[in-house]
Amino acid sequence: MKRYWKILTLCLITVIVLGTFYIQSSLALENIRFEFEKVSGDESLVENLEINADYVVGDNHQTLLISNEETSNLSNRSVVQQLTGLYGEASAEQLISKYKSFMRGKNLLSSNFYEDEQVVVYASIEGKSINASSLNSFFDIDVLDKKSEKSTSMKLDLPKTGSYGWVDIVDIQIKEGKLLVIARGSRINGGEDLVAYTIDLNGKKITNEEVVFSTPTVENGWSDFRFLNDYHSNGPEKYLLFKAEAFEHESSEGPTAIVDDFIVYDVENNKIVKMELPEDFVGNIENSSVVDSVVYIPVQTPNEIKVIQYEIETEKWDKKQIFGVEPSGNSEGEPFIKLQDGKIYIVRSVNDGHTLAIGDLNTGETLYEGHLKVKNLKTDLEDYKLYIFEIKDVG
Repeated sequence: MKRYWKILTLCLITVIVLGTFYIQSSLALENIRFEFEKVSGDESLVENLEINADYVVGDNHQTLLISNEETSNLSNRSVVQQLTGLYGEASAEQLISKYKSFMRGKNLLSSNFYEDEQVVVYASIEGKSINASSLNSFFDIDVLDKKSEKSTSMKLDLPKTGSYGWVDIVDIQIKEGKLLVIARGSRINGGEDLVAYTIDLNGKKITNEEVVFSTPTVENGWSDFRFLNDYHSNGPEKYLLFKAEAFEHESSEGPTAIVDDFIVYDVENNKIVKMELPEDFVGNIENSSVVDSVVYIPVQTPNEIKVIQYEIETEKWDKKQIFGVEPSGNSEGEPFIKLQDGKIYIVRSVNDGHTLAIGDLNTGETLYEGHLKVKNLKTDLEDYKLYIFEIKDVG
């Protein structure tokens, strides 16, 4: 009997020791606070900046939302917050803070919203099967007039029911006073369509449905496309950039590309433009950004980031801007790069933390340089890793 008591006591002590260690580590992580520390430039550029990152120490992991004012631990969200996704979509959070009544009960995906100086528009596809073009699928549309603070709601049956396995909204715009819902539909027989639905908001009816682009049907492979514009943007956009792909498995050597193109959809003129890449093109076009009529594409080298430009209206490659980056001095890998609203954001891991640089894509000027510093880091947690996966200006 004494033997069993000794075993039970040893197990209890082990549980207490391990539990105390993990509780202390978790509490330490919960109290982590980051701050932006200016080195040079315009400090106002980080006043409304938010950074989503995973903070990792050993086996402990926390998802953080870092701003100039505070560091929030998103891993400690309540069940209600997790279910409503209040932390998932930054653009939806801003709309919630300004239009709480209008936003109540809505799907909080950024692609479902549009906002300009006059209106806020919400559009989603509802039905028995979410995003499916079933007999009961319909557009759920709600339009808020900012001046009168009145909203107009409507439900419109989705056309061509049965043509697609599912239909998913990728963007909504206002064009010539009408609502343009841009969606991708997965055809039942394979491949995808980019479909533009024109909706008369006053008449509460769909006036036009047009397939503006299609990927081919592939019997033994896959065929789709994906949008590369800033996902969190709800404002007016003249151009949408997307990548179209179609691959077929023809041999054991791997898939063969049938379509592998970068394409611009001119929303205003309802026109498709294929981007012709130079033969010596080197760059990550999937991290690109569209500002006005220019596509900005980052190209990374060890000590600099070159941003090359493609002018959509002339269909020509234009000037380039070069931004220097501080050598990391460690093995943390490549910097995090985000192009957004005419600026480039660069976060790089260095020996004493992380550097943050903000540059102007048009002029090549560095607007801000600073450090992302931990202000209450305990000595036993100094060996941490910060994995950044989003930067956004919410001002």
